[in-house]
Amino acid sequence: MKKSILIALACCLGLGSFAHKATNKHAVQQLRSTKTYGYSNHSDLRTTGLGDTLVLSNVVTGDTPTLYLAGGLDSGYVSGTDVYEDMGFAERYDFNSADSSLKVLGVVALFGGKYKPTSTKTVTFYTWSVGPRDSTNMPYILSGLPNYALDSVNVSITHLGIGASDTVSDTFKSFMFTTPTNFLFGSFFVGYTINYSYGSLAGDTIGVYTTRDGHRASADYIPLGGGDTLVNDQNATLYGDGTGWHDNVWDNFFMDIDYYMFPIVKVGAPNSVKGITKNNFTFFGNYPNPSVNNTNIKFSLSMPADVIVTVTDQSGKVVKTIKENGLTTGMHLLNVVTSDLAAGNYVYIVRTSSGDGIASQLSVIK
Repeated sequence: MKKSILIALACCLGLGSFAHKATNKHAVQQLRSTKTYGYSNHSDLRTTGLGDTLVLSNVVTGDTPTLYLAGGLDSGYVSGTDVYEDMGFAERYDFNSADSSLKVLGVVALFGGKYKPTSTKTVTFYTWSVGPRDSTNMPYILSGLPNYALDSVNVSITHLGIGASDTVSDTFKSFMFTTPTNFLFGSFFVGYTINYSYGSLAGDTIGVYTTRDGHRASADYIPLGGGDTLVNDQNATLYGDGTGWHDNVWDNFFMDIDYYMFPIVKVGAPNSVKGITKNNFTFFGNYPNPSVNNTNIKFSLSMPADVIVTVTDQSGKVVKTIKENGLTTGMHLLNVVTSDLAAGNYVYIVRTSSGDGIASQLSVIK
């Protein structure tokens, strides 16, 4: 079992405490090889034109999508089919439930790897609730791993945006649930599961991209005082040995990463909410909407950041890009000229240099 292997490694390396884990995690990392595709971070593709939609992101603009091997050549991917027969991968998202509620419409993800042309394998995308805190390993308290399934959709691995060979460019794909979730009022996970036997993969080797190790956007651990430490369960892996979900930093290769899997969400009651918050960024929408000559995108920052707004048409073609560097803490109104745009619906994406992102729909009338 992978956990047993990691515990044995921890004992051999003297990883008996958080401090030791932090010091020695790179010793474990050296057991892996990395494979980085020459792929640019096309954040403008992580959108949907379905209603007033939003995309929450944990990935910092400009990071390099990476696939990590699970030990060596031909061992599979840490974030996909591998020799350990891992079955699932999940990324956590939080929002300010006092400000808003939301529905999850689907998942957008970037996969790598390849499949055989005759493959019949599938993956299932999910939204999960967050489980209760786990104090089993005191003084380290897990903040909550994936729990109950809230929605799902089954997809063939031939439709993941990868090819039958490594020469095919990998692309982001959106996977919409047949019916959106009910309104959510708290944290949730999105991700996928897959059933397989590693020994019989026969050419079906896939994995979801991650950020580079050490480039995770959120804290791994949060001190609680009194000697207790909260393990911030930002992403997790479902082991194939029946032991359930495991935190990636806590006991899965000490991986300090974020998955390239993002929820596609719709805010409830957008005219009355105070805003939807993700880390450093709070989004209030744009007005007027519909727009004739211009519209104002309203948002606030809890710390200084660079901001980029990308406007696309419904086919995904970028029609306008606005960059604002060095914006200060506080409220901002970003004016977007729309008089040069044809009448119709557009999607705009707001991204910050701290890794926060959101997307929504803009209508233009003449």
